[in-house]
Amino acid sequence: MKAVVCTKLGEPNLLEINDVDKPTIGKDEVLVKVEVAGVNFPDALLVQGKYQIVIDPPFIPGNEVCGIIEDKGENVEISVGTKVIGIPPIGGFAEFVAINKNLVIPVSENFSSLAGASLPINYGTSYYALKRRANAQSGESLLVLGASGGIGTASIQLAKVMGLRTICAVGSEDKAEYVKSLGGDEIVRYDQVDLKETVKEMTDGKGVDIVIDPVGGEVSEQALRATAFNGRLLVIGFANGQIPKISLNLTLVKGVSIVGVWWGRWTNTSPHETAEDFKELVSYVENGQLDIVPKNNYKIEETSIALENFLTRKNIGKTVISV
Repeated sequence: MKAVVCTKLGEPNLLEINDVDKPTIGKDEVLVKVEVAGVNFPDALLVQGKYQIVIDPPFIPGNEVCGIIEDKGENVEISVGTKVIGIPPIGGFAEFVAINKNLVIPVSENFSSLAGASLPINYGTSYYALKRRANAQSGESLLVLGASGGIGTASIQLAKVMGLRTICAVGSEDKAEYVKSLGGDEIVRYDQVDLKETVKEMTDGKGVDIVIDPVGGEVSEQALRATAFNGRLLVIGFANGQIPKISLNLTLVKGVSIVGVWWGRWTNTSPHETAEDFKELVSYVENGQLDIVPKNNYKIEETSIALENFLTRKNIGKTVISV
């Protein structure tokens, strides 16, 4: 089978497209014929050896897919031929991937594979952050940092479903236009204006109830200063490469909570709640509340380009590769 193989840790252009053996499956696994695979910022970090978990080469990156079950182990009840969304630990950037039966979600055969491959990480993370970590309530305001990225765009769309007002922070006009097309309520060009003061003005001096932050760096403290009393800052990642050092007195005087969001670990410790969230997300897509259309759809041979766009901050919206 064809696969994207990391043979040496380093820049994405070192990735190779190789013919490798189709994976074998255990008694608790399914073999999925991949139609579409989702691409995320952590994939770019993983191939460089800069992610929280370092994997020794050779390995096949990619941990969200949508496709068809081609074979199954003896302990698996899902039928061959079923369409599923899958979350393999690695191995998704390939024509076939072996996945534990507990890490696949059956969907209807007419469920969009593009939506299916886009759903798990960005929408799963954002939904977990807003629903379970922030306890977001309809009518609250949400400041989305890095609003044009995968987490940002998922957060904007989910905020609409959950009844939240969104203030979307972006750094260019093309990103602003894309965010508007997704239904962002208000736009802040934080490359042009003071984020804290602008957000305060937009909220009549109150500040925002929730901040979703996959960016990091100095903008995190600006966002924290723009929160309302009893606000929540959701820490998801550090896409700009800098981990901020926050003055903790801000949490005291503002009564604000800084809340870590590690969705991947939570899925392992809370499988029943994870399944509940996925059921809700799938239903949002099926009933038309959530329209997931990835902006960037690459061929498998272009995977290195897709990953490089994350590192250079050129990426806008959700990225997938069609296998």
